[in-house]
Amino acid sequence: MTKIADTPMQHLLQSIPIEAGTTASALELHSGIARLYPRVFANLVRSASAGNEIGIILVHPMSNFLGHHLLEPIAKTGLPVMGLNTRYAGNDAVVILENCLLDIRAAIRWAREKLGWKKVVLCGFSGGGPLVAFYQRQAEKPSVTSTPAGDPPDLTKAGLAPADALLLIASSQSRSQILQNWIDPSLTDERDPDSRDSELDLYAAGREPPFDRQWLAKYRAAQQARLAKIDAWVVSELERLGKKGIRDRAFVVHRTVADPRLVDLTLDPSDREPGSIYGDPRLANEAAGPMGRFTTLRSWSSVWSPTRSNGDALKNLPEVTVPVAIMSLTSDQGSLVSDGLALRDAVRPDLCTYIELKKFNHYFINQPDAADIAVGRIRSWMQERGLLA
Repeated sequence: MTKIADTPMQHLLQSIPIEAGTTASALELHSGIARLYPRVFANLVRSASAGNEIGIILVHPMSNFLGHHLLEPIAKTGLPVMGLNTRYAGNDAVVILENCLLDIRAAIRWAREKLGWKKVVLCGFSGGGPLVAFYQRQAEKPSVTSTPAGDPPDLTKAGLAPADALLLIASSQSRSQILQNWIDPSLTDERDPDSRDSELDLYAAGREPPFDRQWLAKYRAAQQARLAKIDAWVVSELERLGKKGIRDRAFVVHRTVADPRLVDLTLDPSDREPGSIYGDPRLANEAAGPMGRFTTLRSWSSVWSPTRSNGDALKNLPEVTVPVAIMSLTSDQGSLVSDGLALRDAVRPDLCTYIELKKFNHYFINQPDAADIAVGRIRSWMQERGLLA
């Protein structure tokens, strides 16, 4: 692998103007700075001798990627890379995926016009994978005229500039699909986080893997039923509140870390350990911070809805016409090997490169060589696809 030895890395904050979109209103974001001076921020990491023929933009809908663990390993090989934060960095509750696409558009324009990059690889890590697939499809074949709740932006008029290639690392199929697999069906009252149907409680005393497959089928059906009830309630609430002049409302989705695969390794087998990306899944299921816990009616419609979200990579990737690399980590406790294989199968075969890294976990924790190995495979893919000389 190409490596620039002993070359200091430059970390350069990029302040990128964006279109405010729906977040121009105080009803969407409480931060006056974000509303009145709409910008997104990125950390450009590069060596002093880096060229500008091609660079990588690394993004996620809401995670702070200014310090992503792959930035320096990529930059040390001579490739400039930007860790991009969307306008929703650290604020999962109000994410609108369609607005995130405007932020990526601004970053790609910035990279080409201000940094002089000739080509851009758009990289989604984890939940960023489906986001970049959504972006590229709308850049190539725009079709979305509003958010699922009926708000701007109209992406058919947004002028999204396509990336030259996509890279999905440890990627899920969609945030909606994760929730479909992870939500706890034993909750019986959405207003009472302690309500519980013991028959559907994954963590009930005495329930041990491997789980009975008939029980599992009942469990999965109950997950879908709970999501369908929430989704129908969101639609009716938007309609009810709209008649009263109320635009949106926040709510809590209790207990969202209850995928049987997290504790039963006979389901979707791989070389991962039992547990979740949060640690003990039983504790995470009851905690305040895990994914999807706080949301709004409009954000749910865009991000989490099983029927209305536009962020499904399995639907978006077949429409993409640039090279796509899918990097799957076989010890990942968040995005499983089956996710990587499904993503692979959604891409046109002549455009897809599937990279499977054995025994790597989601964040490369306690795996000091993992980042360099991963970056080496990324560079090899770029060379094979003619993106690098």
